[in-house]
Amino acid sequence: MNSEEKTISSEVIYDGKVIHVRKDKVLCPNGKESYREIVDHHGGVGVLAFLNGKIALVKQYRYAYQEELYEMPAGKLEKDEDPSEGGKRELEEEVGYVADIFEYLGKMYPSCGYTNEIIYLYKAENLRKTHTHLDEDEFVEVYWFSLEEIKKMVKSGQIVDAKTICALYLLDS
Repeated sequence: MNSEEKTISSEVIYDGKVIHVRKDKVLCPNGKESYREIVDHHGGVGVLAFLNGKIALVKQYRYAYQEELYEMPAGKLEKDEDPSEGGKRELEEEVGYVADIFEYLGKMYPSCGYTNEIIYLYKAENLRKTHTHLDEDEFVEVYWFSLEEIKKMVKSGQIVDAKTICALYLLDS
C-alpha cells in the first residue's frame, strides 16, 4: 500500500531565526485532502564526550519546559553545515574540549509528527582541553558522570532529553 501524501500547496506561517513554520495542503492516499503544519529546522547535533571514564553532560534551563535539564552537549546546525563539524564546534563551545576521535553513532528524528528536524549523534574520545565559547544567551554548567550513573539518571527520570537517551542506546548497540 502506498501511504505517501502529495503536497498540493504550501504557505509559510512564520519565518524565524531558528525555525520556520508552514501549513501544507496535502492529498492523502485515500484521495481526500488534509492539512499538515510543519516546523522546518536545519537540524541539530549531539555529542557524548568521554574523558577519564566519565561522560560530559550539560545542565541548562530550557524555557519551553520551564526547567533545568541534563543533556549531552548539543546544538543546532547552521544551514548546510556538516553535522560532524557542527558537533565538534558544539563540544568546544559548551564543554571546552576538542576530540581526536569523533565517531558517528546515528541520527534521530525528535518528533516526526510535525517537524523535519534531524539530530545527528556522535561519540567523542581522546579529548584535549581548550576553552568554552558560549553564546551570549547560553548558560550551561558542565558535569561529568560515569556511564552507569547516567543510565541510572535516565531510569530515575533525571535525564529526559530524547537525544541523550537515543545516543546512549546507540552507544550500547
